[in-house]
Amino acid sequence: MPHQATSSHEQDLNFAQSIVNANSAAAGELRRRYHGRLVGVLCSRGASATEAEDLVADLWSDCFAAPANRPTLLSKYQGRCALESWLLTVATHRLIDLKRRQSFRVEVPPSDRSSEDFFERQPQMESVPREESLLKLLRAAIQNAFAKRDSESVLMLKLVHLHQLTQREIARMWGWHESKVSRALEVARESIARDIMMELKRADPWLELRWEDFLELCAGSSDGLF
Repeated sequence: MPHQATSSHEQDLNFAQSIVNANSAAAGELRRRYHGRLVGVLCSRGASATEAEDLVADLWSDCFAAPANRPTLLSKYQGRCALESWLLTVATHRLIDLKRRQSFRVEVPPSDRSSEDFFERQPQMESVPREESLLKLLRAAIQNAFAKRDSESVLMLKLVHLHQLTQREIARMWGWHESKVSRALEVARESIARDIMMELKRADPWLELRWEDFLELCAGSSDGLF
């Protein structure tokens, strides 16, 4: 039997499941709670007002209805992050997908040759499912940032954040004063955060994110969205 993730947001999960079970009142409440917030955040992250409204309208459509024999989008929510964070993540990766498709649009030049000849000559954009766009962007930014750090800093971060060692224990292992460990960790965290934000901007120059937005997107992406 597959392992089921433990929800840390039971109230949000129950609310979402009531919508999946065709509770029209809950569906209306979902839109009332989050529509304005979603539109506003998309605009702050680089969408035009029209793009934001269209993306959110499509999001609601996918939350409440689905093609035959397919689950609704909202049924993917597992409650490991706040419902608002999850919705913002879904909306943001759709925005990224939209902007990237726009950047690959080309004008067909006048020609006596057939349309088939034209498309044979044009480089074609690889088709990437929209569910993967944001995940790949976040993963690439994180991997790039950690690749720039020295092995000692990475090991220290892993021991503290993955293995839950204290700074005092790290200091004993390194033979350092505890304050030096604290400074080293802080410098590493700040450098990683800076490099992540620079990589995100390099990959998608139009995208406007704060560090808090990045953390929220990571949390939403971990909730079974992809």
